[in-house]
Amino acid sequence: MLFSTPFFLFVFLPLFLALYWLGRPRRQLLLLGSMVFYAWAEPKFIWIVFASACLDYVLGIWIAKLPNGRMRSTLVGIGVVTNLSMLIIVKYSGFAIHNLNALIQPLAGVHFFVPAFTLPLGISFIVFEKITYLADLKRGTARPAKSFLDYLNFVFLFPKLLAGPIIKYHEIASQLRRPSHRFEDFRDGMVRVVLGLAKKVLVANQLAIVVDPIFSLPTSKVDPTTAWLGLIAFTLQIYFDFSGYSDIAIGLARMLGFRLRENFNHPYLATSVTDFWRRWHISLSTWIKEYLYIPLGGSRVSTVRSYANLCLCFVLSGLWHGASWNFVIWGCLHGMALVIDRAFWLRFQERLPRLLSIAITFSYIVLTWVFFRCDTFGHAVNFLGALGGQHLHATNAIVPQTDTLLVLLVALALVFAPLVMAQFRERRIEPQQSRVGALALVLLLVLVSIGRMTIGSFASFLYFRF
Repeated sequence: MLFSTPFFLFVFLPLFLALYWLGRPRRQLLLLGSMVFYAWAEPKFIWIVFASACLDYVLGIWIAKLPNGRMRSTLVGIGVVTNLSMLIIVKYSGFAIHNLNALIQPLAGVHFFVPAFTLPLGISFIVFEKITYLADLKRGTARPAKSFLDYLNFVFLFPKLLAGPIIKYHEIASQLRRPSHRFEDFRDGMVRVVLGLAKKVLVANQLAIVVDPIFSLPTSKVDPTTAWLGLIAFTLQIYFDFSGYSDIAIGLARMLGFRLRENFNHPYLATSVTDFWRRWHISLSTWIKEYLYIPLGGSRVSTVRSYANLCLCFVLSGLWHGASWNFVIWGCLHGMALVIDRAFWLRFQERLPRLLSIAITFSYIVLTWVFFRCDTFGHAVNFLGALGGQHLHATNAIVPQTDTLLVLLVALALVFAPLVMAQFRERRIEPQQSRVGALALVLLLVLVSIGRMTIGSFASFLYFRF
């Protein structure tokens, strides 16, 4: 059951909201609705998550009672290993054994069976949040959940369950005990859901019509113009797709009385790769900093080790996105860029015009998306060659339709609009006019999005496979 499906929007969500707002007790209804939501897609894995949540809750009580020492660290280690084991087995075991076979089969003639697991929805996000809970208890930055019900609602809260934002227990502990139930929250959340749905249905899904065929072509048939069209379209698609999901998740949570952290802040307006990671998937970059980079030493260690830690963190971030060498390379490229930023680029760019810094950063981010989107290393290298004109006279059968190109131009305009909006900030708009205009826009987006959903094919959110 996914957010952009008619069943969720017109059956599950209205029924759940009616029960949640009119019924009692709300916290129990929230857990029941969240578990039904997840079990709809993962009827088997939900019991594994539930069992591991039971273990986390018990470990959390013990960790909070024990003084700092080896036993406390051991209990945290048990919880972390248990949670990571779920992730490693289903997401990385096949990748690891496949690469092991590639190494030893030519030498020893041994071939190990490669297991094939269906990746459960949201497992990467679930595992990170559960580890965060235990780590924060050990650090003393959080207190154990007041009840098992509160902890289960933290784990299964359905708006953020499948693809974040990654949240910490202590950020919403008080909300879990007593969610806000105000009309203003419901109204603002509903508007946010509509905007996120429009991003997904009207922009990201339409860009996929260009992206998927281009990246499916043999690169020998892709001329530079087509290659750049596909890459720019994917750059916009992944932003509108993932930020659209985040808007829906944050909006749904707001409708239920919860406030989740923001996950995007105009990332393609970043002036450096460091700035990009302050704006893109903010909950993940914050997690990496607080639970990986700082425990490895952060900036307290030598410069060389600090740089090595940065690269390691983003290599692991790449692996977190998927069991593929392309994701490792993508993470490595971002890690190296962060090292370059810290070594000299951030100081040098202060002399550059802001627009030039944005253009340089955007160009680099766009090129790194090649490794994120292509299926194999060879495909990525050949696609980079196509971008550079390796197949200058290639012929391809893909001619984007006018409406798709229009969506691409609108998406570009929306991404870079804040650069020019400053010119209009002095213009005063009456509050009543502003409210009427916003309401009209929301209603229009609702109608157009529903219309597009009814005539178009279903497309899952891109980050659901991570």
